Amino acid sequence: MGDLKEFWGMMNVLDSADDVAVFVVSGRDQSILYCNHLVTVLTNAHTGSPVSQVWDMEDYRKANTRCNEGGTYRYVVEKSAFGNRRNVTVSKVVWSGGILAYSFLITAHVDDKEEEERDKIFNLLGKDFRHIYLIDMIKGDVTTLIKPVDGGEGHYRAVYYHPVGFDEWKRDMIEALVHPDDKDQLRAFIEPAEVRKRLDKGDYAFQYRQSRGDEYRWVELRFRKMDELKGKIVCTERDVQGEITLSDSEKVNQAILSSLSNAYRSIYLLDMKTNEYSTVKADALLFGTPREGDYDTLLQIVSEFIPDEAQKRNLAATFSAKALEEALSGDVDNVVREYTSTLNETESWMSVTAFMPPYMQGMENKCVLTFMDVTENKRVEAERNEKNMIVDVLSARYRSVYFVDLIKGTYHSIQIPQEYRYIEKQFKSIDEAMDHYAKAYVLEQYRDVFKNSISREEFVRHPGDHTRREYVYRTVEDTWIRLHIYPLSDDKGHAEAILIFEDFTDVMVQRELSLLYNAVLLADYDYMYEYDIDTDLIYSLKFNGERLVREKSWDGEMHSDRFRKQVPIHPDDLPLFLMALSKENLDDAFDNGKTVSHMFLRRKEGDKGEYRLFMYGMHYYEEMGKRRVLIMVRDSEREVM
Repeated sequence: MGDLKEFWGMMNVLDSADDVAVFVVSGRDQSILYCNHLVTVLTNAHTGSPVSQVWDMEDYRKANTRCNEGGTYRYVVEKSAFGNRRNVTVSKVVWSGGILAYSFLITAHVDDKEEEERDKIFNLLGKDFRHIYLIDMIKGDVTTLIKPVDGGEGHYRAVYYHPVGFDEWKRDMIEALVHPDDKDQLRAFIEPAEVRKRLDKGDYAFQYRQSRGDEYRWVELRFRKMDELKGKIVCTERDVQGEITLSDSEKVNQAILSSLSNAYRSIYLLDMKTNEYSTVKADALLFGTPREGDYDTLLQIVSEFIPDEAQKRNLAATFSAKALEEALSGDVDNVVREYTSTLNETESWMSVTAFMPPYMQGMENKCVLTFMDVTENKRVEAERNEKNMIVDVLSARYRSVYFVDLIKGTYHSIQIPQEYRYIEKQFKSIDEAMDHYAKAYVLEQYRDVFKNSISREEFVRHPGDHTRREYVYRTVEDTWIRLHIYPLSDDKGHAEAILIFEDFTDVMVQRELSLLYNAVLLADYDYMYEYDIDTDLIYSLKFNGERLVREKSWDGEMHSDRFRKQVPIHPDDLPLFLMALSKENLDDAFDNGKTVSHMFLRRKEGDKGEYRLFMYGMHYYEEMGKRRVLIMVRDSEREVM
């Protein structure tokens, strides 16, 4: 826009207006460069005044950002120094001397369909929320209906902002305001698919910590369906800091119990800051233990059931409130120890576990303590360790190893990856555990065969079959696993089986390469490449003396500027090469099963000299669930055998 000093006549018209407010703000120091007479009358501002005297600074900064991203920005305010329900139009201008500035035009607002929709929401919900958002689930955009004015800064309460995309709204809300420990949970909470699923059962609410200056406060987001809105939902935010009553302690206990197994003898909730505990699930054998009180007293009572003095000292050192706080505030998910005990009439074993409680307000400094009788597990483990096969099973070459009781359906791990440990904690039956594993980690086309191969019914149905079996399957992470199944027998038939999971990816990749390219002799070609359509990357195929290997030859995706700068094909021929591997040509080639040849000028790899003519043979095929292009390159002057 040109120099505004040329338009003093227009400014004189604006100065006499009694229903239009205009002010122009310097982008350099946020001072007012010009304001009309109405602005001066209502706010006592004039040229040189700070914009905060006229307008809310948070809203001013947001308007600047929107203008810089997309030009003119429009929205509506409910209350302002210039009247209620006003249109705001913000634009970028250039002032004298080349100063970048922002003009604010405030005019009367006329009710429309969106205003009627907004009023319906306010009539149903009221306005007692920090934020109210209207989310269009079809268009994927979010409109702010109410935002707070914190600290009293500004002259209005903003209403009905210009809609923004859902991803932008989510990013601004999470990255700018949310406590770092709460970000992952909130991201999962507001995913559109999760919102739709939860809303089918009614309102959907979640609490998290939100930044307010130098502190964090708990707020609650609640999504709601409203019959009056078609294809839209409402999200409200309110402050719930400190809304914890005595009646909520039952909810806390229920949340803890619902996340744990009934196998625990007793469960306690410890406040690591105050050293106080409360009882979630009492143990009748720990007679005399109060339901709540000083945690050191509880530790002393527990230690009386441990006959070994060294183990008593270990309990006191490991499970003190201070030690648990230090351990659980680091990278440790839980603290687990096992001790001999006299909880039963005969010598027994007791497992003590401490971990963080379910995510909810009021649990920031708490941990859950559980006590479980593991005597039977110790007995079973001792028997298994007598088996000669354990020596081989414990080898580091295996990914995970399980013993399965085929009669009871229980199982016990000898070795297990860290990421799968939750399965053993949550599922006590091998059938339930493997069913969950199959759904979560096994690729769909391998899933049914996997579950049938590992089910107890198969072992029971063939009691005389002692044959070791194995099964190879693919995971959702695109790795290959070989499962070894060792049936064990005793006088009663099949009592146990050993399941061994082995990483088989490298072997399967070699088989895959051999299957794909066993008819191709590298000696017939100067170069061979494989184009991976899913990642848009090209790999060199080379023989290293023992096997065929893929090597990433270039940095960057094929349809990127980085690739164009590195590839040895002549610049005049490069567009044709890229077009041959474009989405349109690939779709057509796969539909018709084509093999196509092209001639391109290129340099030899590592050679900066002259370009030579090479023949490119492109073979399009689908194998192992993926679409691929095999590119075979031969010097055109070579004799074709």
